[in-house]
Amino acid sequence: MIEYSLIYEAVNKLFEKGYPNESLEKLVDSLKKHLKVNELSLAIFEERKNIFRIVAGINAGEKIKANDENFNKQIIPLEFEGRKIGAIIVGENFEKDQIFINEFSKFFALVYDLFLINRRKEKLEKILQLTDIFEKSDSLGELKKNFVGELFKYIPSEFVFLAKKAGEDYFIEYSYPVEPSESLIPGFSDFSIHVFKSEPQILRSANIDFKNFKVKIKSIMSVPLNGIEDGWLIFINKLHGEGYIPEKSYEDFDLELVVASVKRFQLAISRLVYYKKLQNEIDKLNELKKEHERLIEEQKEQLRKMSIVHYISQAMRSSSDPKNVLKILLIGLTSGRTLGFNRALLLLKDFEKNSLIGKAWIGPANEEEVETIWKKANQRAMRYADVVQYLREESLGLDLDGELTKQIKDKIIPYGASRFLERAVLRRKIVHVNKKILDGLEEVDFLVPLLGVDEFVIVPLIGKNDTIGVVILDNKFSKHEIDSVDIEILRLISDSAGLAIENSINYQELKEKTLNLEKQKNLVEYLKEFSDLILQNLSAAVVVLGKDGKITEWNERAEYYFGRTKEQMLEKKLAYLGGEFEDIESMALEVLKLKEEIKLSNYLIPVMGQEKYFDVSFSPLWDSERIILKGVIVTFEDVSERVILEKERKKQEKLAALGEMAARVVHELRNPISVLGGFVKRLEKYANDENKRSKYLKIISDEIVRLESIVSEILEFSRDKKIIEFSEFNLNELISEVYILHEDRIKEKNILFEFKTDQENIEIYADKSRIKQVLINLIQNAIDETPIGGKIIIEVKKLLKTVRVKIWNEGKPISRDILEKLFTPFFTTKVHGTGLGLPICKKIIEDEHNGKIWVEPDENGNGFIFELPLENKED
Repeated sequence: MIEYSLIYEAVNKLFEKGYPNESLEKLVDSLKKHLKVNELSLAIFEERKNIFRIVAGINAGEKIKANDENFNKQIIPLEFEGRKIGAIIVGENFEKDQIFINEFSKFFALVYDLFLINRRKEKLEKILQLTDIFEKSDSLGELKKNFVGELFKYIPSEFVFLAKKAGEDYFIEYSYPVEPSESLIPGFSDFSIHVFKSEPQILRSANIDFKNFKVKIKSIMSVPLNGIEDGWLIFINKLHGEGYIPEKSYEDFDLELVVASVKRFQLAISRLVYYKKLQNEIDKLNELKKEHERLIEEQKEQLRKMSIVHYISQAMRSSSDPKNVLKILLIGLTSGRTLGFNRALLLLKDFEKNSLIGKAWIGPANEEEVETIWKKANQRAMRYADVVQYLREESLGLDLDGELTKQIKDKIIPYGASRFLERAVLRRKIVHVNKKILDGLEEVDFLVPLLGVDEFVIVPLIGKNDTIGVVILDNKFSKHEIDSVDIEILRLISDSAGLAIENSINYQELKEKTLNLEKQKNLVEYLKEFSDLILQNLSAAVVVLGKDGKITEWNERAEYYFGRTKEQMLEKKLAYLGGEFEDIESMALEVLKLKEEIKLSNYLIPVMGQEKYFDVSFSPLWDSERIILKGVIVTFEDVSERVILEKERKKQEKLAALGEMAARVVHELRNPISVLGGFVKRLEKYANDENKRSKYLKIISDEIVRLESIVSEILEFSRDKKIIEFSEFNLNELISEVYILHEDRIKEKNILFEFKTDQENIEIYADKSRIKQVLINLIQNAIDETPIGGKIIIEVKKLLKTVRVKIWNEGKPISRDILEKLFTPFFTTKVHGTGLGLPICKKIIEDEHNGKIWVEPDENGNGFIFELPLENKED
């Protein structure tokens, strides 16, 4: 009969204590008795090695190959359900009890499997304890370290470690039970090549040297970690312990166990990573919550300040006094009830000087005033629920002439000397200056020592078209940083404050201008009445024509001169008075085109059958800004009496000149007559002397010619205006003709003659013979006054409305006292001559051709110049 309890105990001891042991030996003795043999051994079949390992009886510990044909003992396999469990080995023949053998095999196999299953169950139960380790690990490093340590307990090995890839190599993160001598595992080593695979594996009888732990490797189990944390879990050289294990190297069950553990480990890593992420997110949410709360407070403060800006703007708009508007602005910027800056410096722009002028500076002047001012501001704020009312009340009591203001009052501050002020004024930008900006400056801006702070903000006060000033704010005593919210609030104030100040100034100016306009209106009405009186009482006739040529004004003197009332002439044209006014009307229209004043002297106008002479003036009538031409003012001043007197005066002067001329003629004629008388007597005395008679007759003949020339010049000058025959001719050709007449004399004196003209053909409309007489006279005088070898230059230039001829000769310049008498009749500097040559030239040029003639001496000679109109037709 099979002793089941003995089999159970023997297998139990095998797994607990190993072999051989007493329980196994008892089981062998029991088998001997039952099978009736003297020698018997009990062996366990190790399937992977295909051997029977003797665990009790003779030769315990030996290994027998299952297919060893040379083994001389009988092997009775113990099989169950086609699976080999072990064997009974006997050394002699015996009567086999197959039923017993089968029953024994079945029970032995069941008990063996039971204990093997229990052993694996224990490992599984221990593995389940990993959950506690995973939950207790607070960090990824702690989790890895604990995981490696626990697996070392459950699957005893010589070394267990976690490895990660680093570039082409690998390094050991955590190891148990000892640290490696070197963490880096070269990627080209045999160990790396065989161990670090992408699939779980067991390497048995690896026989690889592992220098990192200085150990000879017998078996290796490698399981890759794929997931959040990549790497490999490595087991080296499995440890046996006391009990029997079917496989001394790592088993597939071990591999499966580790793979399952790794999966849980990766879940734990994921949990820990996600937990950390969740914790980070929670921390971030907490930070965001705090930041949100802070932002809410900031937004509340920002909304409060924005409301304050609205109240400040409202308060400023409600005042029309510029000084009070400035006070409201400064209080709004500095009061603890409002925006709360420590100090505010106000500078307004002087547009004429292109500078800023100091106006006011409010705030504490020193540390002693700080607490008092702030305490008062807070108390006042509590007393006034309405901010606008508070600002109005405070502005009434604000003194702008405090200690700070005295430092800058009326000081001229050139904004171009400060880069900060210049940017604020010209670019209309808020300028925020802090210590970082100041440290980066090469030169200290003059504002810094004035303010005595390293942070301030310049706010431009922007009007409609320009910057009207700036306010400089700082927190000298509270040291509060000026942030971006403050800048945005100040940007709102920049526009509204500038416009409010500008509007109050404009209102004040408008008010003053309105009063001035009232005064000016009264004055204008008075002046209009006064001007009407003057206009009507003028001694000259005043006629105003509109742009259409129609009369818009006709004063009393015009009524008197022309015999028409104002009512008759308004909206009429001057030609309505008659054909003699058509030229006047044309001249007025010409003034409208030229926009220049024209004057006519001694203008003859037949008025009501009488010849009247007027000085007529045409003046453009502009608007008050001299932009739009509104018409023409024509004034007529009756100078008939003056013209009559002038004619009488000229007549008297002519009579006087004739008397003087008569005296000069007598003087001039006396000499040739005396000479004639003397030589006539000589001729009578020597009538028979042919030589003397011929000589005396020649002298008498020359003197008669001379006498005729004198008489001719006198007649030329004294006679009335000659009938002029105008024609068109080339002036340059006429000058060439006159030159030919004098060519011999010019060559005789070796004179250098030069003729210059800007055009080859200069056509003029004049009396050719009279102009030729002028040229002959002037060129002859030039030849007479030019020294031998000297120079004569004739220049002809065509101007806009005239042609100019200059005859210059080298010689002694004419003195001033002689210049004044040159064109006086009978004045001469020559020994012979009547002194009428130049007066005749003047008469021809000016009286007959409406031209001009004059003399311009210089250092080297004298130039006789005359101008003729390009068109000059006789009336």
